Amino acid sequence: MLKRLEEQAEDLGWLSSRVQVEPRHNTDASLTNLVAELGQATVRRVSNATRVRQAVEGAATVALERVRVAWHDIELSFTSGGDRERDVAKELYDTVAAVDRHGYRGYLLMLDEAQVLRDDTDRHGSHPLSLLIAAINALQEKELPIGLTLCGLPTLRTNLLKSRTYTERMFRGEEIGRLAEPQAAEALVRPLADTGVEADPGLVSRVVREAEGYPYFIQLWGAAMWDAARDAGVHRLSEPLLDSIEGEIYRRLDIDFYDGRVEALTPAEQDLLLATAQCPYPPLRTADIHTRIGKREGNVNVLMGRLAEQGVVFRIQKGQYEYTAPKFHEYLWRRIARPRTH
Repeated sequence: MLKRLEEQAEDLGWLSSRVQVEPRHNTDASLTNLVAELGQATVRRVSNATRVRQAVEGAATVALERVRVAWHDIELSFTSGGDRERDVAKELYDTVAAVDRHGYRGYLLMLDEAQVLRDDTDRHGSHPLSLLIAAINALQEKELPIGLTLCGLPTLRTNLLKSRTYTERMFRGEEIGRLAEPQAAEALVRPLADTGVEADPGLVSRVVREAEGYPYFIQLWGAAMWDAARDAGVHRLSEPLLDSIEGEIYRRLDIDFYDGRVEALTPAEQDLLLATAQCPYPPLRTADIHTRIGKREGNVNVLMGRLAEQGVVFRIQKGQYEYTAPKFHEYLWRRIARPRTH
């Protein structure tokens, strides 16, 4: 989705930076450095493009500058950010000004997995999300052509509201969920057009049910069946074909999609997470976890909070959580059933 937005922005003459945020960026210093790195890379990109264009055309081209606001005219409403807030705003300002000088209409910053950015409750702690929002807001108030797109888990909305009271006016929120059955079927079948390969209706219905509307799963099932059909020299995707490879599909899914989410956790976090497989779902209730695994309620709350910080679960309300990855409950049962290796 962000790649498509990037393409649309560039069609409109905007230049974009797109990056996946990581937990290590969740400090004032790290976020400031990230914004600086993205901005400097963008400036190098437009400068190189201009040099190449001038070399090809044999003459310098002068862009119409739209940014008519000097840096000293930007007003910042400092909270706990201080110099960091100024640093982030200055980096963004310099990027917008450079993009503008080279003939682009604006600059769009796009951050994926942005739910990892959240402000500390302690006013003396880190407030990376507030820094970013305040800087963008200050530049937009001066009508500089800059945009911000944040993509992430549902907790992103809560984090935004906690960071600044006016964020609901700055963003238009879109909830991206599962594909409906007709859309999922189309996503599976459309790539087969003009290939000479067809899919049985029963096979399509089965994959749509298995994938539960998740685009990544549809892509994985489709790619695996395509490869199997090609290797077998057949031109029809059928249920017997899927039967022959479904175990391998789940093995790849576990290794490529799920395992890393568990193996990055501490042993205590892993133990609690695996124990949640025994609990009714959805949602996960801390009371159920406490009852079934015998840990003190306070310990369960702490560990669930840590799992939420790691992006494995998200809190939907007090004492209730959901997994962030689709079909994760089923995966945990498969993981528990694996033969132990020594």
